[in-house]
Amino acid sequence: MAKSRLNTEYQEKYPYPRHQLGRAFLRGGIAFLAGLLTNFDVKGKENLPKEGPLLIVGNHFNFIDSIIPIHVTKYPLEFINDEEMPMAPGLVKFLPGWWKTLKILQGQPNLEAIRASEAILEQKGVLAIMPEGHVHKPPLGEPLPGAAFLALRSGVPIIPIGAYSEDDWDIMGTIIKKHHRPKIVVRIGKPFGPLAAGDINSVPGREDVRRAGQEIMEQIAQQLPPSARGPYLQESASL
Repeated sequence: MAKSRLNTEYQEKYPYPRHQLGRAFLRGGIAFLAGLLTNFDVKGKENLPKEGPLLIVGNHFNFIDSIIPIHVTKYPLEFINDEEMPMAPGLVKFLPGWWKTLKILQGQPNLEAIRASEAILEQKGVLAIMPEGHVHKPPLGEPLPGAAFLALRSGVPIIPIGAYSEDDWDIMGTIIKKHHRPKIVVRIGKPFGPLAAGDINSVPGREDVRRAGQEIMEQIAQQLPPSARGPYLQESASL
């Protein structure tokens, strides 16, 4: 990734890793609750590189899948998340503040979050982002340009993660009505990319961003069952 004076300033503002004590405490709490309330089936951990720089991408079918990169990896993760979180339950809206995520507002330029993300990746950091940008019911939908833009500008490898629930993400309902913990299946794909050589001083064109977004969504779709893939890879073999 070509460097710029501006991003050197952002590296000082957003050193990687950061907030390690608070994040370790929160990670431990997530692990405890995940073990208590859910049955995680994680496949593909062997695909995780030992270190960054890495961009982690995944589907966003429930607020729970936002914490999956924390639960299934050991990286000192940075996150980009929607500041408003309109679909998240009130009880979990404090989590991004505790983790100190990089916040964005849909439909806004979000230059601070973009610069911070690029500075983190320049420091061989690991950054997680949900390309669709908001929680929705399966299947996969159209990506927003943010993940593709970062992938093209940074030129870093990308890890796709697919997560789905065999109990429709209904944690308490499954425990109370079916008397078992809901099963959540997580598939970690092999690294792909980089999608570009990486140049912090260039701006990818609209068509380049579209193609990169398509590639990212197809890689996520490979980790999901056919019913959750939407328009992506419908002819692929079933999981």
